[in-house]
Amino acid sequence: MSTCRQTASENLALATGQLGELVARLAHYLPAQGPIGVFIHHNTLHAFEHLPFEEAVLEGARVFGTQPYMSEAAYRRDLLRGRIAVRDIAAVLEEEANEEISAGLDRRALRRAMLVPGVREFEPDTIEWRYEEGDLAGSLRAGPARALFDVCLRRTTDEPAARPATGCGRPLDNIVHPLLIRLSANYLEQGAVYWPMPHRELGFLGAVRQLMGQPAFFGPAGLDGLAGDFRDQSALEAAAVVSSKLDELRIEDPETFLRDELLALPGWAGLFHRLEEQPELAPYRRLPCRLMDYLAVRLTLVATAQVNLPEASERPVQASPAALRLMRVAALFDALAALNFTAESAQNLAPAEFHNLEREVSACHSLERRRLFHLAYERRHEREILSPIGQHRRDLLLSGQPAEKIRPSAQVFFCIDEREESLRRHLEELAPAVRTFGAAGFFGVAMQFTGIDDAHSAPLCPVVMKPAHSVGEQPHAGDEHLHGQRQWRRRLWSRLTHGLYVSSRSLLPGWVSTALLGTIPVVPLMVRVLAPRLAGRLRRRLNEAIFPVPRTVLTFESQAKPPGDAHEDFDIGFTVQEKIDRVGGVLRGAGLADNFARLVVVLGHGSASLNNPHESAHDCGACGGRRGGPNGRVFAAMANHPGVRDGLRAQGLDIPADTRFLGGYHDTCSDAIDLYDLEALPGTHAADHRCLREQLDQARALDAHERSRRFESFDESSDPSFALMHVEGRAEHLAQPRPEYGHCTNAVCFVGRRDTVRGLFLDRRAFLVSYDASVDPDDTYLKRQLGAVILVCSGISLEYYFSFVDNEGYGSGTKLPHNVTGLVGLMNGHASDLRTGLPWQMVEIHEPVRILFIIETTPERLEAVIASNAYNANLTRNRWIRLATLDPATGQIHVRRDHGFEPYEFEPLALPVAASSREWYQGKLHHLPIARIGPR
Repeated sequence: MSTCRQTASENLALATGQLGELVARLAHYLPAQGPIGVFIHHNTLHAFEHLPFEEAVLEGARVFGTQPYMSEAAYRRDLLRGRIAVRDIAAVLEEEANEEISAGLDRRALRRAMLVPGVREFEPDTIEWRYEEGDLAGSLRAGPARALFDVCLRRTTDEPAARPATGCGRPLDNIVHPLLIRLSANYLEQGAVYWPMPHRELGFLGAVRQLMGQPAFFGPAGLDGLAGDFRDQSALEAAAVVSSKLDELRIEDPETFLRDELLALPGWAGLFHRLEEQPELAPYRRLPCRLMDYLAVRLTLVATAQVNLPEASERPVQASPAALRLMRVAALFDALAALNFTAESAQNLAPAEFHNLEREVSACHSLERRRLFHLAYERRHEREILSPIGQHRRDLLLSGQPAEKIRPSAQVFFCIDEREESLRRHLEELAPAVRTFGAAGFFGVAMQFTGIDDAHSAPLCPVVMKPAHSVGEQPHAGDEHLHGQRQWRRRLWSRLTHGLYVSSRSLLPGWVSTALLGTIPVVPLMVRVLAPRLAGRLRRRLNEAIFPVPRTVLTFESQAKPPGDAHEDFDIGFTVQEKIDRVGGVLRGAGLADNFARLVVVLGHGSASLNNPHESAHDCGACGGRRGGPNGRVFAAMANHPGVRDGLRAQGLDIPADTRFLGGYHDTCSDAIDLYDLEALPGTHAADHRCLREQLDQARALDAHERSRRFESFDESSDPSFALMHVEGRAEHLAQPRPEYGHCTNAVCFVGRRDTVRGLFLDRRAFLVSYDASVDPDDTYLKRQLGAVILVCSGISLEYYFSFVDNEGYGSGTKLPHNVTGLVGLMNGHASDLRTGLPWQMVEIHEPVRILFIIETTPERLEAVIASNAYNANLTRNRWIRLATLDPATGQIHVRRDHGFEPYEFEPLALPVAASSREWYQGKLHHLPIARIGPR
């Protein structure tokens, strides 16, 4: 014990100062994902956002052992099927630096040949077999090819030093991880176990010491003496323990060592860090979580294991120099063959020319070729989006027909979510007099919300915002008795089910309950599997009968906080001026300043499915990964407030007296649409409501039909009503791994007037943000829009990108072995690291491109707006996103390249035209090009 204390004392400066700063810096490498119930999309490589994208993905690959792009084979398949065009490869190479290699040959020509027709990938561990028996041996059977290979073999110089092959073992992890995973899972669990870990109020290190420092504790194999170690350090803080273990392990490079230790189980370490920074993310119980505690426990286990197994150290595997040289010769041979070199022409190259050629071939290795392929892949996507939109805008300008200023039959605000694009399009096809708008799904109402059945409040706003106001849901004055009855029955039901759960896992009651009640669950289980939609409807009806739902009201009016209020950090409700600011900001930002319909609906969205641990990943990103129905409801209530109407009228925004706002909620999984507070709708608006309700019902059925074309189990010849039943069934299916595909089609974000792209089939690929530059002369609203939109949309886009290109490294792999642990995350099987990122079933049809923002403004105005936001400026400068502008007056498109914006020119094209969306997508499974929907 004295030795441990002395070591800690010697390193006191490191433990209390530098060590804390070092761990805080290294924590940036960890996943930023919180508990699985609050899945918030973010840039997986947020730690490298200060680097240009191409450098960042390579650095991420080096640090995490992951892939930066799709495989070269995948890009070549896309080249063969036309998804990548040769002209786009040529355009990418034209923007790269060039250099002469030899007479008549430069770098661009060489790289083009290495891409098209292409060269093979060679790896050190397989090159010798391929040379002796595989495809390389087959290529060398012809005399000319053999002669060319021999020239390459003779003239290729030796590499100065052998490079280590990929992979090195961490033998101690096999001893440390099983125990550390169990300890972490038991500490962080949120109510899934009957007997929770004791002493959790002491923090992770304190709880583990209490548990494993007992004299009677025997450590697992390889961890003998662990109990004594925990007892000896009982008086030390976590930082002192870490510092002492660094000394004990004789670590010369603490930064690299600690980074590797954190990244050995990044999921668990990341969750400790996330709950340390945001303890409110814990679903039920807030625990004292500190990353330093986690490190102290981990290093204690590592040090003990090292004492027991001193020979268990990392052993990097070196590739043989002969294999590396043969690999370089094979790569050079393939490149020369692609350039149609003969043995004689290769032999005739001067030594300097041959050396240049050899150097350039080595520089265009597989990772470099994948980078070039990816740029061409994105360039093709850019052309497929910008050219049709530019042509459509050009046609609108040439038609010279201004839109008629008639009063819409209704106006519907949707979230900007790309899944709403198809619903908006179908609604506008069915009802041309309806106008739709897109705004970030929290609708400017950042609030800490507590629903009527919620145990805890939750923030409903983008993650970069901290709500300052709390809003609650309370029973209507006439339904307080019903609410009390509901709460009493819910408590009774909870106690009953908890008692049955506990007793079924004890000896005698478990035997009795199994014998008497064991067959009862079979019937509902069979109904759930064989008729999931019916089971869902029955369950909802039973819930409504047993737990009657009262009418509710929102406490969004500003009021004084009572003493001891649980939300002491928040203002209760909003003042009238705060309501005016929020309603006016959203309406003006969306370009809706006049010509209001009699009925304006504000639809939040979310997703509900029966057996989907990633359910919250389908919820609203602008609401912090939660459902946005309350935001739509609060915004509508604010907009109906007489004081808000008066205040807006004084500011020049006159909402007619007969205009009523309704909040609502769209479930993107089942395509259900609910509208709130209908009892407060005047009778004069009943016909308006009935008409819009019918239109919404027809539109959601068509939306379900379009979505279902991606599901192989759906018969596309079925009518939309059957499609609606199909998606309702998927949402209730106990064994459905794909209840919906979420954001898997996201690729574009259009910020501008709806009329600019209205009538275009965008295939659920575009986030649609309503904005009118003509009413925003100083770009105030554009700054607000992009402040939230770029953060949310780029986070979604980049998470899908990385989860696709390396689903095991950045994503969470297939859903099949996933198990929910402690209500906080997912493991593979019974014990593994927490799986972060997205599972394969959520990304399998995704195209991994950086999101393309098309903003209806001028390059000069956009440059100033982007520069005003440091985060957006960094993403733009380092090419994490792609930017284009569409001039609202002329229709001219500009695209941002490294040197700034440049005009985008395209040849006139005839957009494909379909009479309806269904006619265009019917019978097609893959991503579809843009088409114009309407009369031919």
